[in-house]
Amino acid sequence: MSTEATGHIRGSTVFLAGRMISLGLNLLTQVLIVRALSKADYGAFAYALAFVSAARTIVSLGHNQALTRFFALYEEERRYDKLFGTFVMETGTVLVTGLVLFLSVLGLKDALTGTLVDDPDAMALLAILVLLAPLESLDRMFEGAFAVFASPRAIFVRRYLFTPGLRLAVVAVALLGDRSVEFVAAGYVVTGAVGVAVYTFLLVGVLRNRGLLAHFNLRSMTMPFREVFRFALPLLSTELVAISMTTVSVALLGYFRDTEAVALYRAIYPAARLNQLVFFTFILLFVPLATRLYARGDREGMRAAYWQTAAWLAVFTFPIFALTGPLAEPTTVTLFGERYQDSAPLLAILACGYYFSAALGFNAMTLQIYGRLRYVLGVNFVTAVLNIALSLALIPELGATGVAIANAAALVCQNVLFQAGLGRGIGVPLFEWRYARLYAVIVGVAGALAAVQLALGPPTVVAVLLAIVASLTVLVVNRGLLELDATFPELRRIPLLARLVQS
Repeated sequence: MSTEATGHIRGSTVFLAGRMISLGLNLLTQVLIVRALSKADYGAFAYALAFVSAARTIVSLGHNQALTRFFALYEEERRYDKLFGTFVMETGTVLVTGLVLFLSVLGLKDALTGTLVDDPDAMALLAILVLLAPLESLDRMFEGAFAVFASPRAIFVRRYLFTPGLRLAVVAVALLGDRSVEFVAAGYVVTGAVGVAVYTFLLVGVLRNRGLLAHFNLRSMTMPFREVFRFALPLLSTELVAISMTTVSVALLGYFRDTEAVALYRAIYPAARLNQLVFFTFILLFVPLATRLYARGDREGMRAAYWQTAAWLAVFTFPIFALTGPLAEPTTVTLFGERYQDSAPLLAILACGYYFSAALGFNAMTLQIYGRLRYVLGVNFVTAVLNIALSLALIPELGATGVAIANAAALVCQNVLFQAGLGRGIGVPLFEWRYARLYAVIVGVAGALAAVQLALGPPTVVAVLLAIVASLTVLVVNRGLLELDATFPELRRIPLLARLVQS
């Protein structure tokens, strides 16, 4: 594995540690909200948050992931006019579109009640939480900038401790003080604003230390609309697929059923999405690495980097998958209580879809970097249509289970099609047979966990121990393929870990 690829994986593991802490705090926050609110209130809150997820994509026009590439590219080329132009362009875009969206929701709130959603409480919460869309879009932009201009450790406290900690505090105050759901919604918006302010202050210091502020000149600034929009369009279509799952499917569920059915699905949704934790952590540093390899025409380097990264994604996501897939029932009951036991099958189904997506690696992003834009757009269109069609067919009969099946099937279809697009002209084969054993071990261990769960129904403590043993088995058996000793040689100095990393 090349030095660049090793650096990418090492840096990504720092991000991963931060994300693990952040998602732990977010999951605790989620559990407290579910337990503190009635099903109706939580359903209304979750309904509004589902629309915020879509709104964030709309106000940023899908640029968030694309910006990391352009920040790195323009600094490498010393195109400081375009570098700062990208900052100004994206900030202006987010603020303008965010304001338009907020005023639209506020003005149409009464008209939308009874049409888009029957519950007036959900619309009232949406009018508050929609302010999170521009705030979270700016937050993503700053995160991409820190990934390029600062060390991974620099982002650790701000991104992974500060905002999640503030939100946990808001929910704790609401729980202890018996505050309303509106208080929680307003607290989310305030913490988002504070986080953006802190990020702005820190980024100015980083740019000054790197000597980049000396190149800031408003008169010479160039806003690369065409370049960024061309690259971001397929990313936007990928986000729209997510919207079809997180928003359209939930809206259909609310239409055909009620807010309690929405609560059953949305309660476990964040836990299922944890299977993309490692995926979205590694993509920040994978994009600039893949872009450099593409620019050099290094097909062998791309092949090695792609499948090595995919292997790390598959192995290091497995502990999450073990608890949310084969062992979904004890996980669901422990987190959300007996009243949400019916959500366990939904969690297992959805976790399978998200894990399958993560374990195949960054196929969509690689296709985009190599200019396969039409193919990416076509696959995303087919995926969104499939998800909506399956949702319409399954929800009336199966309710929340129908949403989970539709979402998981769409994810599997999307990634099979993306994987099929790799190969000729890119250098990344449809499948790297060197890693066949790795995936076979994962399937075998996951099947064994599922069999134990079905036969014995172990309690939570036993389920967690089983997940740990299974995850260590996957790691130890495949440590040679992961090149653990070469990636983290310092671990060889720790007695308990030396044998683990050495192949």
